[in-house]
Amino acid sequence: MFKVVTIILIALVVFMDLAVPVVAQTRPPTGTAKVSKVVVDSPDVDTEGSGCRAGTVGVAFSKDNAFMTVLFSDFEAAVGPQAGKARKRAFCRVNVTMSSPGWAFDVNSVDFRGYVNIVKGVNASLVTRWKWVDSKGNDIEGKGNAHKILKGPFEDDFLLHKDGETSDGEKSVCQKASAKLQISLSATLTPTTSSQSGLIQGSSADAAFGELMNLSWRKC
Repeated sequence: MFKVVTIILIALVVFMDLAVPVVAQTRPPTGTAKVSKVVVDSPDVDTEGSGCRAGTVGVAFSKDNAFMTVLFSDFEAAVGPQAGKARKRAFCRVNVTMSSPGWAFDVNSVDFRGYVNIVKGVNASLVTRWKWVDSKGNDIEGKGNAHKILKGPFEDDFLLHKDGETSDGEKSVCQKASAKLQISLSATLTPTTSSQSGLIQGSSADAAFGELMNLSWRKC
């Protein structure tokens, strides 16, 4: 477990270093924003997918708080003779509790990347969603999703960019200061025959599925 966590932390640093710098804007001072808890749903919640295990998802703010990175280090889907124990669908839902006293943020956009290797006749579907949930489990304004479909033959890393739905007023943004950010990721392979092979896993750059969230902060 220690080795997995170490790999996640190293990959988080690499992934954030690759981010494109953004125009300076109002953000909390360094060290103000912290991730206090990361909880993943049990794989048993999703009977058709492989899920993700505790300790295999890493979440961190960049040093300047411009980005938040989420890495899924044990997430893959596979079909075909070499699939092994991997299933055709992988799914993971993560609830992130954060601490940023006096500050709250919206997710302006998300860059999502991974690796796909599929032969002709196999389709790959990748979906990521994010939303805010209050202490009672109710959704709060401000969410987003990204969906990408690839058709074989295809073998390469992929990158998907999507803008998020942001809040209109200060009140709706600031209520997120005490809310959880829920992030879900699913990958599905659909072959034409059982002999066709396909694989979805982390990108070659950081050996994990990565989501880079561009944040817009407001002082509350």
